[in-house]
Amino acid sequence: MSQCARDVAPPFDHERDEYASQSSGSQSSDSIIERRGTSWVDVAWLMLSDVVGTSVLVFAGVARQLGVALTVVFIVGLFPPSLFVSVLMVRTRALTVKAAQLRGQRMPRLGAMGEVAGYLLRTPRGGSLVYTVVYGYTLLGQASYLLVLGTSLQDVARPGLCLYTALALACGVAVIPVAAIRNLGDSVVLCFANLLLIVAVVVIALAKIVGQADPSAPSAAHAFAPDLTLAAAFGAATNVVYSYSGQWMYFEIMDTMDAPWDFPKAFGVAGPIMVSIYLSVALVAYCFGAHHDDILKSVDEGPALRVASVLLFLHVIVVYLVKSIVIQRHLHHLTSPRDLDKRSLASYAKHGGWGAAMLVFCYVVANAVPFFSQLLGLIGGLCSGPINFLLPIFLFLVASGRCAVAKGEDTADSSDSGADACASRPVESSLSAARRGLSGVGAGDLAFMGAICVFIVLTMVLGVTSVVRQIIEEQGAQGRPFTCHARDHSG
Repeated sequence: MSQCARDVAPPFDHERDEYASQSSGSQSSDSIIERRGTSWVDVAWLMLSDVVGTSVLVFAGVARQLGVALTVVFIVGLFPPSLFVSVLMVRTRALTVKAAQLRGQRMPRLGAMGEVAGYLLRTPRGGSLVYTVVYGYTLLGQASYLLVLGTSLQDVARPGLCLYTALALACGVAVIPVAAIRNLGDSVVLCFANLLLIVAVVVIALAKIVGQADPSAPSAAHAFAPDLTLAAAFGAATNVVYSYSGQWMYFEIMDTMDAPWDFPKAFGVAGPIMVSIYLSVALVAYCFGAHHDDILKSVDEGPALRVASVLLFLHVIVVYLVKSIVIQRHLHHLTSPRDLDKRSLASYAKHGGWGAAMLVFCYVVANAVPFFSQLLGLIGGLCSGPINFLLPIFLFLVASGRCAVAKGEDTADSSDSGADACASRPVESSLSAARRGLSGVGAGDLAFMGAICVFIVLTMVLGVTSVVRQIIEEQGAQGRPFTCHARDHSG
């Protein structure tokens, strides 16, 4: 591990000093990030509210594709990489702060992955590209939320309600708050309450699945699925990757914390809860004969299904609204920054216009891929892995390399002409910086990074191929895109 990397390795003592120095200078510079004092315990509930969401509903299908053994391996095994990447992101932030201080620069804005990428890649286009990719990924996630809103309305309403009609009704419900609400204050309580909603949905669904099971029937559970193939395994893994993909927002969460170096502690609370919920849903639903990927679809029609569907609708509408506001404000800022926070009719029209446009986009995507498990798998394979695992690793390597260069410049400048000498040096490319950072990574960290990268690439290739094949099969069995797709709860 390089000297700079050792400086900020856990327990993050050096990083604590860097942030204290950064915070002390924040009063004199508008570019310094202001701390709002969120604790790591609060962050744990924020993480759980975002990560433990609708993806948990499809874990019965994951278990059916994998069998019990690989389900446990994937769900438990993907948590350490998620934690490891979060630690790398904390180090990335601290290394970037350290490099800026060594160069005598003002502290950069590091409140989003796009800001971090833009600063480290040394090009506004790099930051803009990362912003586009991250928000595009989030927008696809919004489409999956709209699909859940539509299927929830199908379960509440009369049998035979077509999906495109239910999605249109969901858009009608969402469009007013999306257009009217401009800001959301800090709301850990709301996040905790929303987490309880999805937990209630899961408990109701699992209780009904257990109650519906025939105790005299032989168990259909297997240690390894009988038709398991390598492609099928990585196809199921795309859903697990999606369920651990909250890293895109971790820089934003750290930006709200009084002690960003404490961020990994949040996994001490969030991790066991997350893994327990995922395993419970997957194994209970699979072992008691859930016959659909979506656990709610495996529940017989009746009052319990309607109650669970209403709770799920409430959970998802809150999540959709929170993320929609973030994207709307970003798009509003890009197109009309002057009236971003004005309370004028024109400003509301622009904000609401972006929200309505997003609903139209999500409506099209949800009808184009009307199979929830496969839509999540497609997003997980194509976007979640690269954005939430590969990109943070690359940014860490770049930050480590740039910190090493800055440390060398600081040593050289002590005997040279300071700023003049620094200004005369060419800016190292991000790839060169990453190679420099890679050379300083310890053998253990290097092996872990390599394993993560190989696994994610396999989900992107084999996993996505398997998911596309599943989508084609589902279209043959349930109908083509933009057709009725009425909800069927039969086996």
